[in-house]
Amino acid sequence: MKYISQKYEGFEFEFSAVNVFLGANGAGKSTFLNEIRQHFINQGQNNLVYVEGGRTIKINDTLQLSRQNFQQYDRLDQAKTQHENKRKSSLADRVFDALIVLDKQGQEEKSRHSDSVEEWIESGSNGECPTRSQPPLDKMFEMFNEIFPLIELTFNTEARKLIANKNGIEYSPSQFSDGEKQVFSILADFIGLNEAHEIIIVDEPELNLHPELAERIWTLIENEYPEKIFIYASHSINFALRENVNAVYVLSDDADKITRVDSFEDLERVELSAFLGGLPGILSTNKVIVTEGHDKSYDSIFYRWLTEENSIEIYPGGGCTDVIDIVGKSGLWSKISTKISLVGVIDSDYRSPEYLSNFEKQGIVPLPFHEAESFLCIPEVIIAVGNRIGSQEKELTPKEVEDHIFSSLESSKLNIAAKRVFSKSKITLGVSLTKKVLAKSESADQLIEELKGAAEEEVKKAIEICDVEALQNLLTEEITRIDSAINNRDITAALLLLPGKELLNKLAPKAGCRNGDDLMRSLKRNFKPSEFEILNQLQQSLLSAVGS
Repeated sequence: MKYISQKYEGFEFEFSAVNVFLGANGAGKSTFLNEIRQHFINQGQNNLVYVEGGRTIKINDTLQLSRQNFQQYDRLDQAKTQHENKRKSSLADRVFDALIVLDKQGQEEKSRHSDSVEEWIESGSNGECPTRSQPPLDKMFEMFNEIFPLIELTFNTEARKLIANKNGIEYSPSQFSDGEKQVFSILADFIGLNEAHEIIIVDEPELNLHPELAERIWTLIENEYPEKIFIYASHSINFALRENVNAVYVLSDDADKITRVDSFEDLERVELSAFLGGLPGILSTNKVIVTEGHDKSYDSIFYRWLTEENSIEIYPGGGCTDVIDIVGKSGLWSKISTKISLVGVIDSDYRSPEYLSNFEKQGIVPLPFHEAESFLCIPEVIIAVGNRIGSQEKELTPKEVEDHIFSSLESSKLNIAAKRVFSKSKITLGVSLTKKVLAKSESADQLIEELKGAAEEEVKKAIEICDVEALQNLLTEEITRIDSAINNRDITAALLLLPGKELLNKLAPKAGCRNGDDLMRSLKRNFKPSEFEILNQLQQSLLSAVGS
């Protein structure tokens, strides 16, 4: 999808899944975003969704209709029309509409489910009793709780009243902080998106939100609607650094100076996003589990559910080296209080067991599988979720799930083997001398000889690692490892070798879930970690390491 700017003549913006426009000038940024919005409206894109900047949100605690608005919201189709008519304008003006629609959709589904159960009973109760899908309001409340784990939302249907509960104290959502109101409103509005809504335009996604919170809420929504195009205008480099972002443009009043940034090293100023973004959350607790990645959706949900302790902060720290630096309190991280217990979790990824074993005494817990998503690929978990949802015509069997896992492993064999060889063949080269050798060097010639010897050792190391015969042996070894897992139908070995995120997204639909995040929510809603042996073991390992 392309947009040729009228203002920035000659510059073409190509929109991919998630786009961020960085602008130093607030008015210019907002004007540019409005121009994009008007362009799509003129092109007939009438189902776009717009979230404005500079908004102040007011939340109604009750969803009671009045004489004045009864005709507008009495029926579901009327309420939907009211809500849709406001999609291209103000979010602040359509929060009530969104909540009414979600409530009426839940009522309609409840009525439809009751009719299905009556028909099932009248027909002799043959087969499984019809199950009721999760009410939209409940789904919204669940997602809100994923963002704010200490706050639980409920809806009193008799009083038509929204209720928040934090630490056992009930209060009204109208008393939320600005950030909490913002998240509440965004979720209420976006739960009702359908296929017709192709384009999401958001001005200042970070408004009223801490950077970490802004990243979490919008990443969650992007993961929920991967087929839609998101266009953001923001001042935050942190927001643009997210893994989900496909394209970043730095705006300027001069068309010739507009830049598409593929590497943030091109910028003159780069925020210390990992440190500054994560520090407030880390300092708010005494116990922190640091995970790999920047994904604010899956890891946060998975580890909070796994530990069953809201007092433990889950912080995605970046790569394996970043996790090690944070837990070891290296560099800037040394400023973290010594009273805070930091435990790191690293994925096995394509790394060797020898490499992973080096961290066991450093406050680092290596996962026994490829990555965190791999735990949900265990046949026992997939089948349990599928049976609980009950939306599949035919009940899943362990063999069906295992067959899919081993089929995926077979088809990815060479790719996985190659990446494991790449991981084992990584080397760090650098010429250096010890202080003792430097102290003994009395002349430039002597020092040159020492440097020459050190350089030759580094070259020798590189030749040994990159030796063709050695690489061939490594590849044969890895292929044999994969074949052994397939032939022995070793699920543990297969889940160590296969990338978990890709596999989970393939297995989730077999359990009646749209994707991995959806399956994670179903697992969280219906099960405890202790119900699955391998998850219980991981839970105990982490809690022991963090001192719980």
